[in-house]
Amino acid sequence: MISLQTPICKICLKSGILCQGCSRKIEEGKISKLELNISLALYELSKKHKELDQLIFKRAVDSDGLAILVVGTGQIPLLIGRRGRIVQELENILKTKVRIVEEGSTEKKLIQDLLTPADVLGINILYTKSGDEYRVRVPRQHMRRLPMKKEKLEAALSKLTNKNYTIIFE
Repeated sequence: MISLQTPICKICLKSGILCQGCSRKIEEGKISKLELNISLALYELSKKHKELDQLIFKRAVDSDGLAILVVGTGQIPLLIGRRGRIVQELENILKTKVRIVEEGSTEKKLIQDLLTPADVLGINILYTKSGDEYRVRVPRQHMRRLPMKKEKLEAALSKLTNKNYTIIFE
């Protein structure tokens, strides 16, 4: 019996056929196609990697060819696996880059998870007439350490948090 938790019910995961409830969630937009594909991929991987049975997959955000997975607290190592093997297999199945963040983590932790291996010095809020703007400060020498282009990361952060982010180097 699996205890892997995904937005899709266990019956749909096992059968590969969506029940009425899960179909309705997809039609209403409560579950995205990406989340469906990730759920099915995680179920298949959990047959080979037993540690995934403990995983709680909450949701996913697609940002310009990058899949950001939101998992339960303290579960990032489960999904990465030994030497990054599990996340690598997941990227091969989905044919896209994957980043993993924890649900309910502080804003700085979420940003740090997304920008790793680059460091985050801090986050500043600029209060403007057009709305708040958030600036993520990264050391200039870590510019090359960003996992992808600055613009893609800014778009991903904005999608994930519904706030305007700019990454600046100092």
